[in-house]
Amino acid sequence: EFIAKAITEIHPFLLHDDSHLLKQTYFAFTTGKTYDMPAYEFNHPILGKITARSKYISLPNYTVLFIFEQLHDPEALKQRRQDIRTKLEDIMDRSLNRMLDPIGQGKEEAIESQILRTVLSFGDVADSDILVSDKESLITAADIGTLIRNLAEAKEDFIDQFLITYRYFITPKALLNKLILKYITPNDQVSTEEIHQKLTKVFRTWIKDHYYDFDSDPELAVILTNFVNEHAVHLQKLLSKQVLNSISENDGETAGFPARSGSSRLFQLFKRKSTLSNFDATSMAHQLTLLCFQRLKNIKPVELHSQSWSKQNKNLTSPNVVAMVNHFNLISNLFQYEIVSQRNLKKRVAALQHVLNIGWAAYGYRDYETTFTVVLSLGSFPISRLAETWKGLPTISRQQWDVMEQFCHYKDNYKTYRSHLRKNVNMVPYMGLFLKDLTNIDENDTITSIGAVNFFKMRKVAQVVSTIQRTQQSIFNFQQNLKITSFISFEIPSCDENDLWEMSL
Repeated sequence: EFIAKAITEIHPFLLHDDSHLLKQTYFAFTTGKTYDMPAYEFNHPILGKITARSKYISLPNYTVLFIFEQLHDPEALKQRRQDIRTKLEDIMDRSLNRMLDPIGQGKEEAIESQILRTVLSFGDVADSDILVSDKESLITAADIGTLIRNLAEAKEDFIDQFLITYRYFITPKALLNKLILKYITPNDQVSTEEIHQKLTKVFRTWIKDHYYDFDSDPELAVILTNFVNEHAVHLQKLLSKQVLNSISENDGETAGFPARSGSSRLFQLFKRKSTLSNFDATSMAHQLTLLCFQRLKNIKPVELHSQSWSKQNKNLTSPNVVAMVNHFNLISNLFQYEIVSQRNLKKRVAALQHVLNIGWAAYGYRDYETTFTVVLSLGSFPISRLAETWKGLPTISRQQWDVMEQFCHYKDNYKTYRSHLRKNVNMVPYMGLFLKDLTNIDENDTITSIGAVNFFKMRKVAQVVSTIQRTQQSIFNFQQNLKITSFISFEIPSCDENDLWEMSL
């Protein structure tokens, strides 16, 4: 926060390069002492009209004071800029020598910085774009124009990060129009062929890996199609392929998996004919894996932006995330109900063991969504309090429970589970932890105090979304069992936490 404020004060004046109004900037470290300076106005080429007064930032132990004076010696100005750069980096090293990663290993293992070392452009007005990089030269903050210009020069990972997160700070139509304008507008400094070659890489990645943007917005798709047909015919084949793939995916998106609706007349009239115990653990694990994976596969990156799954209009903005959350709650309710609804201790032990067997089978298939559902369900108050029931479990079931509980444990920010998440590709991940990570990341501002996009935040969001996209490519060859999917869709009883608690007494 301090760095951002400091840059806010320094940046407009260091980049104002009018020879007869050059300003010298001094840092004065005082304690609660301020100085009155006469107001001075000028038009900054990027930020517009600026009024300079006494500038200071209050901190617990000192105040950073900025004093502006006229300076006519360019060499002195150059030296002063270097002094400011050195002092700013020194402040950053002393004030922010550690930084907690919101999806890292927790406070106990706060990682050594990814300190945001600020690289300011102390050049002419033409080079005065906002660009902040870390010590590895990764962009951490930049204005939108600079980000778009960097797309053409960037590697694939930056392009993906940008295309996953750009909706945080620009609309799809505005981005597409900017890219098209850049593609068709002549540039005196760069050849048209070079511009087309670089931007083709961006368009190709957008169409190939992020076509959902156009699939969900017909107007955007029309703009893209017209552009490709008129100016980028070499992209026609790729665009046609993605359109056909999209049609095919949408046709089969939810085939065979009826939606659960507690208010539907069919559900209200359906008499419950089956219980969980009617289905063997392996078959149930197969179907739960298929159901969870189908919901996972349907999730679009835009559904994961800005905690849209928790907003009032969540069913419109994040329908597939909401569907996966509802599925988790539904199955958790089923597991608990099947245990506490048994009034006989022997039957309760059998029901508990059956749920554990389902979880163990899902764990073996790397369906971690169902694994977490089992562990969190059995760790709930209505089930964890059943001491006699837990005592009745056979040794093998206790051992399986210990393995799964340790795997899903929150210790060190879910260190054990995260290690498996990084190693394995074919899996159904636990969505709840992704949503928690994204919520933590979203606590940081998208736009910094200098008006730049916080791309450090965008990169963190993209890392989470990319992991989800990677697991969406998983393959599970289980056959659908209509009896089980019908049971899950229509026959699971509705009861709340209070009902489950009372039944467990």
